Amino acid sequence: MLWLYFIILAVIIFVLLWFMQVVFLQTYYSTMKKTETAQMGVELENVFKNALDYKDQIDKMAYKNSASIYIFNMNGDLFYTNTSYGGLNYFSQSQNGVLAQMPGRNVSIDISDIAVKILESPTKRISYTLEIDRLKTQIYVYGKNIQDTEYCYVILMSIDPIDATSTVITSQLIYITIISLIISTIISLFMSKKISKPIKQMNDTAKKLGKGDYNIVFEKCGYEELDELADTLNNATNSLERTDEIKRELIANVSHDLKTPLTMIKAYSEMIRDLSGDNKEKREEHLKVIIDETDRLTRLVNDMMDLSKIESGIITVNKEIIDFTELATSLIDRIKLSNIDAEHKIEYMIPKDLYVYADKTKIEQVLYNLIINAIKHSGEGKRNIIVKITATQKRVKVEIIDDGVGISEQDLKHIWDRYYKASESFARKIQGSGLGLSIVKNILIKHSSDFGVESEVGKGSNFWFDLERVSKKDIEIEKLKRN
Repeated sequence: MLWLYFIILAVIIFVLLWFMQVVFLQTYYSTMKKTETAQMGVELENVFKNALDYKDQIDKMAYKNSASIYIFNMNGDLFYTNTSYGGLNYFSQSQNGVLAQMPGRNVSIDISDIAVKILESPTKRISYTLEIDRLKTQIYVYGKNIQDTEYCYVILMSIDPIDATSTVITSQLIYITIISLIISTIISLFMSKKISKPIKQMNDTAKKLGKGDYNIVFEKCGYEELDELADTLNNATNSLERTDEIKRELIANVSHDLKTPLTMIKAYSEMIRDLSGDNKEKREEHLKVIIDETDRLTRLVNDMMDLSKIESGIITVNKEIIDFTELATSLIDRIKLSNIDAEHKIEYMIPKDLYVYADKTKIEQVLYNLIINAIKHSGEGKRNIIVKITATQKRVKVEIIDDGVGISEQDLKHIWDRYYKASESFARKIQGSGLGLSIVKNILIKHSSDFGVESEVGKGSNFWFDLERVSKKDIEIEKLKRN
């Protein structure tokens, strides 16, 4: 179908060309001659008022445009004309008035009262066309008062029929149209095949992609737009493959994370029923395992629900001015008291009287998840974890630094993905849902915060993010509003 569109375009162009060159040619020619006459009048007026040799210049102007020019005074008497006969001025005031004759035309035109008509006109200007039937021609009469003078001019311009020219043009257009249509048909067929071929290939490749085949590549063809489309589709293919892989990992991980605690709960429940029901000490121990595994299931479900709500936009961020120094200090102290991992030493460097504009609950969740993540992935042995907070005039930067095993460059690209498992295996004494960093990422995006991670294998990691700082002046203004 593409070649047909090219042919239709070519036909439309030729139809317009025929109309302009044949049907409207005479009309266009007449309009052009009238416009030229008006432009000549402007030039004549300027020459008459400013040039000493205005007569010579008027004669040249008339000869160049094959026109007759007449200048009258206020009384309607002929003052000057460019035409002559036998060396004498052929036009003179007589009983029959002024008769004008066009160069090369056996026709006389009475213009004896034209000066009066010009002066009586509200615009001091006249223009009309005379039909000369016997010569099959037109005479265009254009007259105007010369501004700031007591004279007016009249220009007679012949508008000849262009039938012969039109016949020649029509004859040429017939051959041009036939040859051009043949050439445009050949070119359109060639171009349509060249353009449609890569599109068809992309369509066939897209069908394979739709069936779940990610081992495909959208080939480039040399056209800039199609090459950009190929790059976009290749990127989309990679993203779909990655999404499909994450989906499979998600199902596998969720299934595993749900199966393990459920198995434990069932097993220990049966042990209580069959073995330790009458033994208080054993029963308490088995019940503690059941409670711990139930808590683990609760954390997993809550994290999944939180992430789903954040990503779907159900949960909104309610920003307010919060005392970040108090929030961070209180949270770290609670983590220490909970004895989550006694082997690790948590230190913090937090300036006093530091305020930020954020959602208190969600930022506390971000800080908690990052600290717990540092504890979980620091590796075996006693490790140091530092919470470092620095501030500039407008931003507050939070860093959670550990001296653990670090993260490889390959894993850093996907560390924020849900359920992503790093290639290195770490000793994890704290069971998590695998969604902590993904929740952190989504909350920080909602806060329009910059965030990232810097890590080197064997030397540790540095997770960081920043928040909008609130000045003391802004705090005072907020207090005044509340009061």
